Amino acid sequence: MDEPLAIKFLKRFITDNAPRPKTEAVPVTRKEKIAVIGGGPAGLTAARDLALRGYKVTVFEELKYAGGMLRWGIPAYRLPRNILQAEIDDITSLGVEIRLNTRVGRDISFKQMEKDFDYFYLATGAHKSQKMRVPGEELGNVFGGVEFLRDFNDNEEKWIKGEKTLGKKVAVIGGGNSAIDAARVALRLGSEVTILYRRLRQDMPAAEEEIKAAEEEGIKIEYLIAPLKIDGKKGKVSSITCQRMTLGDFDSSGRKKPVPVEGSEFTLNVDAIVAAIGQVPDMSFVDQKTGVEINKWDCYTVGKGYKSRTTNPRYFAGGDAETGPDTVIAAIGAGHQAADDIDMAIRTANGEPAYEKPAREKIDVPLVIDEESIEAPQMPMPEMHHDTRKTNFAEVELGFSREDAIKEACRCLRCDASV
Repeated sequence: MDEPLAIKFLKRFITDNAPRPKTEAVPVTRKEKIAVIGGGPAGLTAARDLALRGYKVTVFEELKYAGGMLRWGIPAYRLPRNILQAEIDDITSLGVEIRLNTRVGRDISFKQMEKDFDYFYLATGAHKSQKMRVPGEELGNVFGGVEFLRDFNDNEEKWIKGEKTLGKKVAVIGGGNSAIDAARVALRLGSEVTILYRRLRQDMPAAEEEIKAAEEEGIKIEYLIAPLKIDGKKGKVSSITCQRMTLGDFDSSGRKKPVPVEGSEFTLNVDAIVAAIGQVPDMSFVDQKTGVEINKWDCYTVGKGYKSRTTNPRYFAGGDAETGPDTVIAAIGAGHQAADDIDMAIRTANGEPAYEKPAREKIDVPLVIDEESIEAPQMPMPEMHHDTRKTNFAEVELGFSREDAIKEACRCLRCDASV
């Protein structure tokens, strides 16, 4: 019993096999109108929660589909589009309106928004790739990680048909989940892929299972390497010059800082480069007249009376645009928090009592367990074989069978943690 219970896999089994409950429109019982700017996980979560409390909520999404990084950053082999769309459809069926292809500040002004709505939730994410800041970064076929994944997800058919190509050899710079996603997409498009990372494997921010999956598929990962410059021919990248690193003292992240090794430069011939070294929010759309403060990290400043309220009491913010790049579950949590804060701010202003969330019914399940040591290893998630999956974009994780799910659930030691 040394391994944790595979809660995520069990939830997946239930979602795959249980009948999907029908959602119906919730009557609008509140006079306050709320605008959510950004249709990613944080924004959609807040919209859902507020709609359930009787508010009229409108989501403004710049792109042609809602979903944020779930739609534009995560490939379909990890998150099938029909699953994501079903979740979004559940939210709109509550009465939430989503206005697609609408960039606030361009297609509709903040001045007009402030006339039409009473409160705002800024959930605009972190969709701008950080620059490597090396010579030659402006050459053709040098992509930011977010931009490459977005372009692929937007034009998947063209990429698969070869109307858009990367070339034979691709270098991916970075060690996070976006770098792994970009590398695995490039591999499926027929390229030879090498990931270049400036630290060691144990320092990579990417999930261990994603790193392992990339290696199984044949992606090469080179450690302690940093880019120095990019050269090109006829306006397109042709090679990247790198430098080997060693690890020095610990930095503010708690990891050892990479230090260049003098005289260790070398060059790789490549046809494309994907720089996935991090993302930052794009705040260029924000009208300064709103009074919403943006800090030195290009994130919203919050915590003014409520956890998610900005320097303008009508504006709340959360998700990656407030914290910087984080997990999907963190964004969902931020959406829940914002809905609570907005609702509480409104009720307080109106002299109303706080909203009471529906109580959860606790089910008593008898615990029968042998006190002796039990040999019950965690059930592995069934996956498509790596030789097959690297040639297509079908879902990699296949889900538990009923038998596997029962075996895994029986490993629970009943710590009574609320999950």
